[in-house]
Amino acid sequence: MLREDLYTPWFQDNDWGFEFISGEFLGTVVQITEVKLPDDSGGEASVDYHVINKPEHVTEEDIKGDLFRTSFELVINDILKEAIDNYENNKQQPV
Repeated sequence: MLREDLYTPWFQDNDWGFEFISGEFLGTVVQITEVKLPDDSGGEASVDYHVINKPEHVTEEDIKGDLFRTSFELVINDILKEAIDNYENNKQQPV
């Protein structure tokens, strides 16, 4: 898991997202507005988001670049894996 190493999640009311706490995008805060999971196992998740805070050293070009996209995907995949693992571990078995 990358939680608390690369990023830390945040929750406020019905909003949520994460903040990069290390790496190139340290201090960048992202709000997730929607996650769409594919209907089949072959598709990819779609995520709508907004960068709501970025340090001065992070440019708009950085946010649009491949390194940000890769870092963002790592975080989202980590969050989704944790959510799936939690679901699997907590779902009730039929009696």
